[in-house]
Amino acid sequence: MLVREEELLRQAATSGAQLEAAQRAYSKGDVQVASRIYVNLALKQQGSPQAAEARQRLTQLAAEARQKLKQVDARLDEKGNALSPGESSDPGGPPTPQQMTARWEKLVVEAFQEYDRVADDYSGVPEVKGELNKHVASQHRRPEFTAVLNEPEAKTLWEEGQRREQEEQLCCAYWVYKQAAGLTPANSAERARRRLAQMQQDPEIVAAAVACRELQECHKIYARAERLIEARPARAKELFAQIVARAPADSEVHRSALAQLQESK
Repeated sequence: MLVREEELLRQAATSGAQLEAAQRAYSKGDVQVASRIYVNLALKQQGSPQAAEARQRLTQLAAEARQKLKQVDARLDEKGNALSPGESSDPGGPPTPQQMTARWEKLVVEAFQEYDRVADDYSGVPEVKGELNKHVASQHRRPEFTAVLNEPEAKTLWEEGQRREQEEQLCCAYWVYKQAAGLTPANSAERARRRLAQMQQDPEIVAAAVACRELQECHKIYARAERLIEARPARAKELFAQIVARAPADSEVHRSALAQLQESK
C-alpha cells in the first residue's frame, strides 16, 4: 500500500468517507491513490452502493486514460507539421534541416515521457493497465520513434567504440559496435553497424575480438570460483579447470587458475 493511500484510509473510517478520500486524491492529481482506493472498495464492499460508484469511477478513469493516449498519439501524428520547411523558426526564414530534426526529436522524447506518465498514473486501473502498456510498447516499436529513442544510448556506444579504436583496442571496439548496432534504426547505431561490417572483413580483428570475449568470460568464471572455494571446493575446482582449458596459457587468469588447482591437490 502506498504511504499516501494508507494515510487517507486511516482518516476515512467508512466507505463513504473512502470515496470522498479517493475523490480528493484525484482532485490533487494523484490518480494512483484514487484508483487503488476505488479498487479496494469495489472488491471489499461488493453489492453496496459505494462499490457500484467505485466501479463507475474506475470505468471513467479508464476512459480518461484512453483519451490521454489519443492526445499523445495526435501530437506524434503531427510529424509533417513539425518538419514542415515552410514554417519559420525566426523572422530570417524557414528552419534548417538540423532545426527540423531537433524539433522532431524533442517532440518524440516529450511524447514518450507523457506516455510513461499516463501508464504510471493509471497503472492501478485494472480495465486499462494492460492496454496502456501494450499501446506504449507498440508505439515504441515504430521505426521512426525507435530511431529517436535509441539514439542517446547508440551515440554513447558509438563514441566509446571510436575512443577504443583511437587507443588501438580494436577487439573492445568490435564488441562495443556490435552492441550499438543492436539499437538500429538510430543514426549512431547505423554508423556502428557499418563500421562493424568493415571490421568483420578482417579475420585478425574478428579472431582478436573472439579471444578477448573468451578471456573476459574466463575472468567472470574465476571470480565465481573464488567465491566457492570454501563453501563448495569441488565446484570451485571444476571452474578453475574450465579456465585452464579455455584461457590462453600466457594469460594471467590461466596462470592463477592453474595455481589454484595445484594448491587444492
